[in-house]
Amino acid sequence: MDYLSLGLGILIGCFLGGIAVFAFLGRKSGGDENLELVRLQTQLEAQEKHAAEMRERMNEAFAKISQETVDQNSKNFLQLAETKFAPFKEMLQKTQLSVQDLETKRVKAYTELESATKQIIEETTKLETALRRPDHRGRWGEVGLRNVVEFAGMADKCDFDEQVVTTGEQSLRPDMVINMPGGGHLVVDSKLPLEHYLNAIEEPEKAGEHLDKHAKALEIHVNSLANKAYWEQFDRAPSFVVMFVNVESALVSALERSPDLHSKALSKKVLLTSPATLVALLQAAAFGWRQDSMAKNAEEIAKAGQELYDRLAKFQTHLAKVGSRLQQATESYNNAVGSFTSRLEPGAKRLSELHSTGGKELPVTEPVDVEPRSIE
Repeated sequence: MDYLSLGLGILIGCFLGGIAVFAFLGRKSGGDENLELVRLQTQLEAQEKHAAEMRERMNEAFAKISQETVDQNSKNFLQLAETKFAPFKEMLQKTQLSVQDLETKRVKAYTELESATKQIIEETTKLETALRRPDHRGRWGEVGLRNVVEFAGMADKCDFDEQVVTTGEQSLRPDMVINMPGGGHLVVDSKLPLEHYLNAIEEPEKAGEHLDKHAKALEIHVNSLANKAYWEQFDRAPSFVVMFVNVESALVSALERSPDLHSKALSKKVLLTSPATLVALLQAAAFGWRQDSMAKNAEEIAKAGQELYDRLAKFQTHLAKVGSRLQQATESYNNAVGSFTSRLEPGAKRLSELHSTGGKELPVTEPVDVEPRSIE
């Protein structure tokens, strides 16, 4: 726009200058030449001022048009952009809301996980502390044993008894006595040393040393159970005692360090069991209980069936007597009807006809043709 205004100014200036020069050359030389020159100079200055004003107005007009064009184009672009990108804006807002929701849930889940982890650590510490005390460790083993037998399907105070005290030369108190079908008993002991096993977990660099001591401690406990000879304190008990190791990995670790521990225990009439193997053993016992219960139920059903049959036979005898009496009563009734029809009824009708009393007619009395059915 500046170049256009400059070009117009130059053209106008040249045009006015040419007119002035032409007028100046066409006039006579003389005294009034200076006045004419001044007049032309004044006109030239006026024209130049007018051209400058026109140039300024044109610049303002072009600037205004340019600004309006830019504003309109910007407005159209913004409207077009708003129309085209509206779906993307909506999707972005939904995505932002989803991200915020996920972040809220993540923070909540992380907080809950942190709390649960802290609680697990605290409970593990408490459990570890408790397992290092013989009295707590024994109680923990008893609770674990009870959970296993209940999982195996054995009812409380029916299929097993806890803390049974034996009577004899030495008073013994096994942790549990499983009542077997037929009056047998299976003794289970759940007390076991775990101190060295826990030390192996706390000190991985010395795990081998601690696990060797752990296997030795289990062997010592096997010898202790063998010396108690629980099977001699109960009638019809198998000649072995079950040694329950509540921690599966503790038994596995001991067997890894001492592979012949199982055979040594069996030779001393001690059966090493973990939760998995004890469940299988107890389920076999529970199955025996169910079979024994089914056999007893079958005997009761047979007795009840025989009793029902005897009562039915007696009832049938009484019912046959009732039928015989009904048949006799029917025959007597029919005889009475026949006598009434042949002897009494004709005389009564004759008497009614002679006296013409107009009384009620005698009802018709029919014999009974239905006979009682006999029981075959």
